[in-house]
Amino acid sequence: MSFTQEPANTELTAPSPCDVSRRSFLKLVIAAGGTAAAASALPSTAAAAETPTAYPEKFTFAVMSDVHYLSPDLIAKNASYEIAENSDRKMFSESADILDRALDVVVEQAPDMVIVPGDLTKDGEYLCHEQVADRYRRAQEAIFEATGKQTKFYVINGNHDLNNHHAKDFASAGAEDTVAPDAQRTNPTEYKTDIWADFGYPEATAFFDKDGTRDGSLSYVVRPCPGLTLIVVDSCSYNLDGGDGTLAQETQDGMTQELLDWVCAQAKAAKAAGNVVVAMQHHGIVEHFGYEDEIFGEYLVNKNLSYTAVAEAYADAGISAVFTGHMHANDIAAHTSAAGNTVYDIETGSLVTYPSYMRTGSFEFMQKGDELECTLTVDSKPLDTVSFDLASEGGLVEVDSADITAYGKERTLTVESVTTMLNGYVVDPLLAQVEAGNGIKATIAGFLGCEASALNSQLWSLLTGFLPTSIEDAIAQGFYISKKILIMQVDVALFYNATSGRIEAWQLAETPATASTLDITFTPAEEQQIINVLSSTPSTMAEGDVCALYINAEDFSTFLDKLLSELDQKVLLDTANGGQQTLRDVVSSLVQNLLDSQVNETYSVLGLVDFAYQDHLLGNEQPGGEAVSSAIASIQNDNLLGTLVGTQVNALLEAGSTFMALAEMVACVPSELIKQEGSNVIGGLVVGPLLLGKVKTLADLVELLTGSMLGLDLGSLVAGLVPGIELFEQPIPQLAAGALSALVNDENVNGANTDETDHHLVAKATATIPVEEKPSKNELQDTIGSAEKVETAGASSSAVKEFEAALAAAQAVMNDPDATEAEISAAQARLANAIKAVEESKAQGGSGQGGNGGSNKPNNTGKPAGDKLVGTGDASMAASLAALLAGSGTIAAGIWARMTGRSNQE
Repeated sequence: MSFTQEPANTELTAPSPCDVSRRSFLKLVIAAGGTAAAASALPSTAAAAETPTAYPEKFTFAVMSDVHYLSPDLIAKNASYEIAENSDRKMFSESADILDRALDVVVEQAPDMVIVPGDLTKDGEYLCHEQVADRYRRAQEAIFEATGKQTKFYVINGNHDLNNHHAKDFASAGAEDTVAPDAQRTNPTEYKTDIWADFGYPEATAFFDKDGTRDGSLSYVVRPCPGLTLIVVDSCSYNLDGGDGTLAQETQDGMTQELLDWVCAQAKAAKAAGNVVVAMQHHGIVEHFGYEDEIFGEYLVNKNLSYTAVAEAYADAGISAVFTGHMHANDIAAHTSAAGNTVYDIETGSLVTYPSYMRTGSFEFMQKGDELECTLTVDSKPLDTVSFDLASEGGLVEVDSADITAYGKERTLTVESVTTMLNGYVVDPLLAQVEAGNGIKATIAGFLGCEASALNSQLWSLLTGFLPTSIEDAIAQGFYISKKILIMQVDVALFYNATSGRIEAWQLAETPATASTLDITFTPAEEQQIINVLSSTPSTMAEGDVCALYINAEDFSTFLDKLLSELDQKVLLDTANGGQQTLRDVVSSLVQNLLDSQVNETYSVLGLVDFAYQDHLLGNEQPGGEAVSSAIASIQNDNLLGTLVGTQVNALLEAGSTFMALAEMVACVPSELIKQEGSNVIGGLVVGPLLLGKVKTLADLVELLTGSMLGLDLGSLVAGLVPGIELFEQPIPQLAAGALSALVNDENVNGANTDETDHHLVAKATATIPVEEKPSKNELQDTIGSAEKVETAGASSSAVKEFEAALAAAQAVMNDPDATEAEISAAQARLANAIKAVEESKAQGGSGQGGNGGSNKPNNTGKPAGDKLVGTGDASMAASLAALLAGSGTIAAGIWARMTGRSNQE
């Protein structure tokens, strides 16, 4: 599908600095009186606009995004680097060689332009920025030496590149250190004026905030070739409080309404000047797969503005395409505004993440009358074989070379990387929060979006919301226990009683018809203990359904505070006894077992996720056949996800597991939470001193619930709860299945039309070349009319000679349909001065000055002495024009060259 965009309706008080036509440029200067201030307000390249536009037949480009370069000088084989490398899906050890290979491709292709939509470095290390910039310069030099072509590199920052506290010098870390020292960070000023000062900024025609450091300040506008305007947008956020007196970045965007307005104003002005307009930024403006907004919303413009609003504004401002990165996928998506204008979001994958593709393409221009047609073609470009410098990588890469796409496919998502990432993104921030004095309560509250003071009531609401609200519902939903203890049958239903405001366990007089009785075997010592309890504790068999136990909100809150405090002290703050490490082991064990769980005969959980994720990264998604579709369907329809989670929960609760070792560290007194109601079998036996009296730790409580006394299948309970848990206002199974399905089924720009796929796009844009106003000749005509009435008799010969020459020149300009406003003004000024000189000469009587006795014929007697005109007629014209332009030396020189027949192409 191609698209045609009409020129935007825009009202401007002055021509845009992006593109000023030759005539508009001269008109602007003359209207401003030729002052130096007016000239200095224009870009340094504005003089080039005097040259008639010559659109290139084909302007080629390459795109390399998310370079994530990590200098070999900062890498070492140690614990600190191993953690960092396993905490990410990127190939940092190989990044230098991958970039070198990508630049080899660029040199081979020798495009006119290379654009880089952000994330130039791993984490904004100053050294990495310098080395990437140096590599780009060497590539430019190589292209020039081979072809004589001046390839332009335009770069913009990504979310990793500025004020990044994750910048580390792993080479300076000890062999066993797990925290590497900081590397030098890069700030916006250093980025713009030191490191990347030669890339885009010197030829910029407009800046958002040239000397500033706020979010968006690195944005600029360039005109890579006639007919094309590129708006480079700094969409990142890097001015957050770093907590140590410095500024920090975040993954989310930092776009503001002010920046959006500036981008759209630049686009409209460029469009009105007859240019096709494209943009480049790090964050996306169109969803590249369904659920991206819910799951990976920080990869779209989403913080202060909605990505949809930005796409709508861009499209209606005349932007035809935006080159983006960030998500690491080779995906193209489009948005069509309510007004019918379309903008393409052309996302390019990362060099250091599967499949390690670049993009190549071209803009082809054709002028048809006042219409400029542009065909944009975009293709994907594999890097193929990459050679590795094993010495440079310090032994971290084990092969001399590899097909980088196949190599990266094996290194996208692994059990080790996912577990390390979860520890890094979940466990470590949790520990940091606790160590900062906030405690686990504040952290959990943050996850749930509430204040710490409201956490207990929030959890109470969540818990009671999961439970049935009557005995009948409890039986129907399986919230009951049916056990035979010695000769006694005990049946208990659990539900939330809205009337009493309590969670209640009712002893049932009759065993539910759906119950299956389980006989429990006790040791002789346990049997004797039960007999002792029965003989010492008053209890009665219930003759009807009666409330045996209850939990109220107040006791729940007290119990929760004590339990969370225990977790803080015994686990999260415990480094001496291994509490923190045990927590990491628990997370790793749970995640690893879950990821290794089979979804069907073909895919494990990780295998299915990795396939879907890689399918999207590669682009041109292939749904994967029956094995994938059936696996995704079972997650949603058969509660497969809940079952797998429940299975892993039960595995964690087994004696000797890492979780039970952790639970042994935490004191727990459930008698403060669970209260008896009256005297009955369940109250006197199950909850009495036999059971609750033995619960001293969290591990004891787990064993009570899941062991021989109650035998709860907590895994099944959790599995049953999973479908009721919502994330982003959707049940978890529905969200998981929907996201996986969206990743493997691309419904945006990947249809049957072969001119629109993620790997090959052909789209058309148009611009209307503005028709220049014909400058008015009225004043010149009036001056010519006055000249024709002038009597030259009695004037000096030199005055008459200049008058006749000025009149002839004015008449020539009057008859020239292409005469510029400057030429018209100059001719009118010259003729007016000539008329004045004749009149002044006559007033002096023409004495000794060769008057012609009243004839309008030229006096050929020669120049008499005492002539008051200085120099030649051309010199008089130049002086007049210089006065008109009031000191604009550059413009005066240009017009002087034109009037004297000199080439304006010099």
